[in-house]
Amino acid sequence: MIPIGIPALDDLLGGGIPTGSLVLVSLAPGVEGRQVLHSALHSAHEQGRRCLVIVPYTTTNVYCADLSGTPYALSSEDNLVFLDTSAFDEVHGRRAATPLSEAAGWDTLLTSLAADRGVDTVFLYCNRICDALGTGEALALFADTCRRLGLTLFVEYLNLYDRNHIRELSASISFDLVLSVGEGFENFIFLNHFRIEHLKWAHVPDIPLPFIIRDNGYLMPHLPKVVVTGPVDAGKTTFIRTLSGMPALSDRIGLSGSPTTVAMDVGSPHVACRGFDLTLMGTPGQEHFGPIIRHLLTNATGVVFMVDGTNAASFGRARAILDEVREMGAPFVVAVNKGDLPERVPDHDLREALALPEDTPLHPFSALEMEEAMGVLDALVGLITRRTDRR
Repeated sequence: MIPIGIPALDDLLGGGIPTGSLVLVSLAPGVEGRQVLHSALHSAHEQGRRCLVIVPYTTTNVYCADLSGTPYALSSEDNLVFLDTSAFDEVHGRRAATPLSEAAGWDTLLTSLAADRGVDTVFLYCNRICDALGTGEALALFADTCRRLGLTLFVEYLNLYDRNHIRELSASISFDLVLSVGEGFENFIFLNHFRIEHLKWAHVPDIPLPFIIRDNGYLMPHLPKVVVTGPVDAGKTTFIRTLSGMPALSDRIGLSGSPTTVAMDVGSPHVACRGFDLTLMGTPGQEHFGPIIRHLLTNATGVVFMVDGTNAASFGRARAILDEVREMGAPFVVAVNKGDLPERVPDHDLREALALPEDTPLHPFSALEMEEAMGVLDALVGLITRRTDRR
């Protein structure tokens, strides 16, 4: 397996790319997504694979210099072979009357480099070659040659058309993985997303997963709005504080004598789980804050619905909030705080009070314990990334 090097994406793929696979990465215009191929190259190089990098649009020195200030910088040029703009010009210049001889030239180059230099993994930036040969012809040429030689192929393709164009390419050329990198994510216009359009060796739901580019150039999958909600004194603020360590809180002393949220809790934007960065947002629980809760649930990427498992008197309010969550349609997990205490209400009674079917998991935990709180978050991220019911 060759990990792409983006943990959340590798997790969806079952650990990475099986050797000998053909991978197409489609980029929408203006979307910063070249980090996907850069990361895969860095990962393959670190594994000691002999990589051929075909960069028809630039020189070898410029390509390596562009990587040098990023997390994907190559430690050396050992096991690397480059075909850059000069190689493209040479092959392109030898073309006689049709693209056929040019296609034959690329096939001959790949065959000789596999035999003479031991190349086993190819990274192709294909658009200039697509301009010369035609998109379908160029992609089919490299896919067929690499399949015949048993090489792993990663292709970056700038898609100037639309998603249907990628689907047509996927139908006509036998790529094992087609990954698109697109613009925007729902109402979060500052985020872009990746989407697994086709995957041969596993089933992955057809959903967009957002990402950000950090200041250091690292591509980081990001879940922008994970809402923590439930009735008052359920432990929502404690949950956020335990996970993030640096919440910005808006509290006052409630009737119980403990702080209670009167506006919104916001956790650190870099709570990490399953290779994703998450932003946690906590709601107040009192009934008169209903409009705020509905507003915060709008466009939620996922919801942690929390209830104090020892406080049966709060279940009526909990049911009302959970009905709001269901109406919004976001994926949610039910977290039962103080689940370790002997006075906790039995699961059957809690399910009846909240109208929860038997197949909805309950997650008993303590909001004070990092490992248990992270387990709740892990269950939610797994639900978000693998669900198929996008309402």
